[in-house]
Formats: sequence, structure tokens, C-alpha cells
Amino acid sequence: MQASSSTSVVEDLVTALYRLGIVQREIARHALAGLGSQGFTALAIARRHGPVRVSDIADRLRIDLSVASRQVTALVAAGYAEREPDPDDRRAFRVTATELGAEVLRESHRRMVDAFAEPLADWPEEDVAALAVGLNRLRDDFTAPVAP
Repeated sequence: MQASSSTSVVEDLVTALYRLGIVQREIARHALAGLGSQGFTALAIARRHGPVRVSDIADRLRIDLSVASRQVTALVAAGYAEREPDPDDRRAFRVTATELGAEVLRESHRRMVDAFAEPLADWPEEDVAALAVGLNRLRDDFTAPVAP
């Protein structure tokens, strides 16, 4: 690929990804109990990897610790997550999803998947699969450790 062509293609991709905000908001709209996309993702991290520190959630979401802390506080207040003392550092806490939180995750996920059924109804299955592969690859490339 030539440099100018490559730049143009990358610019098109960045613009397309930026415009995906409408899709992200639509996904978040289907998360239950006002979780929103970050709350949903923070709860999913606590469910999948818990018990985890709030700092681990912040690192995985690539957000500021104070933002992750507010998300976790809201999840605990709603009964979706619980805190426990970190046995390695008594000043810190670890977070896990409660059964209610796990149910909210399952139902929110189901609603999000259902929300995609109509917009993707005319897409060939292989196009949907290719998009998923490409987006996962892009995410992995952004989260891969940078070589020194």
C-alpha cells in the first residue's frame, strides 16, 4: 500500500470508528438498570475475572482510576457487585459480581444481541463474522503490549 493511499484508508477507518458512537450508544441503551456501556463492561470484568481490584478494572477499560471507582461504587450500591478486602493489601478492595449482577449481565447481553437482529438482518453471516474478526483484531492490536 502506498503511503498516501494508506493514510487515506486509515483516515476513512478512523472516521468510520468515530461515527460508530451511535452504535455504541444504541448498545448501551439496552443495558439494564442504567449500567451504560462502561458500567456493563466494568461489571463484566468483575464477573469474568473477579475478584479484581478497581485498578485492574480501570486498566482493562483504559479509564482513570477515579472513573472506575465511581463505576464500582454505583455497581455495589445497586447490588450488582460486592467489595471484599484484598488479602494482599488491607488498604485495597477487590470486586466481584453478585448473582443479581450476573443476571443483569445475562439479560443486558441478550437485549443487546436482540437489538442487532434487525439492522443485521440483510447481512450475510460471513460478513458479520468477518466484521467481528476484524474488530477483535483491531482491539487486540490496541491492547497488545508495546515492544521496547
